Amino acid sequence: MTAPTSIADAMLSAINAAISDVDTVSSTEFTPAITTAKIAALSPAFDLESRFQWETFDGAEVICIHRIPLEFWVKHDGKTTHTMTRARNIGADAINALVAADGTGYELLFDDPVTFSVDPAFTTINSVAWLVATMFVSVRDTVTVT
Repeated sequence: MTAPTSIADAMLSAINAAISDVDTVSSTEFTPAITTAKIAALSPAFDLESRFQWETFDGAEVICIHRIPLEFWVKHDGKTTHTMTRARNIGADAINALVAADGTGYELLFDDPVTFSVDPAFTTINSVAWLVATMFVSVRDTVTVT
C-alpha cells in the first residue's frame, strides 16, 4: 500500500508544477509558510478518510480508497476582487492539474465526486488575511495481500 502522505505529496507536486501562482506546497504543515507570496497548497492530515474493501473473494487483493483533503490558502493582496476570483477558480485549475498527472504517484477515482468549497470569511494569521478553499479528492490504491 502506498502511504497516504506519499499520495498527497504526489498530488501537491502535480498542482505545484501546473499552477504558476501556487508557490508553497506541504503535506506536513497546516498553515501556510510565512514566505508564501500568492497561494499555498496544503494537504493536512485533518479530515483524511480511508476505506478498505476486498476486491477478490479470497481476500488477496484489497482496494484502498483515500479521500485526500487539499487546501488552497489564497493570500489576500488587498484587491478583494482578485482574491475572491482566485479562490473561486483554484479548484478548476487543481482538477485540471490532477487529471493531467493522473498515474504519477496516485490514481484518481473518477466515480467518487470531488468536492470544493471556499470558506465564508477570511482567516487571519500573523496579521495576514487568507481566503481558504478546500477540496476533497478520492484516489484508489490496490494492495495485494500475500
